[in-house]
Amino acid sequence: MKVSSKLLVQLERYLRMETVDKLSVVTTCLIVAGVVFALGTSAIFFLSTALVEAISLMIGNSALAYLIVGLVLVLAICVFWANRKTWVENKVVRSLSESILNEPMIAGDDIEIALDDEEEGGATV
Repeated sequence: MKVSSKLLVQLERYLRMETVDKLSVVTTCLIVAGVVFALGTSAIFFLSTALVEAISLMIGNSALAYLIVGLVLVLAICVFWANRKTWVENKVVRSLSESILNEPMIAGDDIEIALDDEEEGGATV
């Protein structure tokens, strides 16, 4: 038995559309992540500078204020690094696996597949 060429063309087109859909979701996530990273970095820079100025006014020493803010940022990085699996990796893996694995590639069990049967002249299952 041979699967009809029309069905194969439709299946190939469907798989290409699914692939484009999945790639567009991943690309969108990467672009959004890049923009959030750039804006977040700028925000942290300006907020850190403002915090340094505020601490500097309170303690009267700008070098010590920069040191305090720098240590707080390094501590925040260490806390984030220690919790990266639970905060980021597990959520990314779960989200991608739900998006890719849980959606059925072919919707429904009642899809008719046309098969060329040489003896019966073609049958649909």
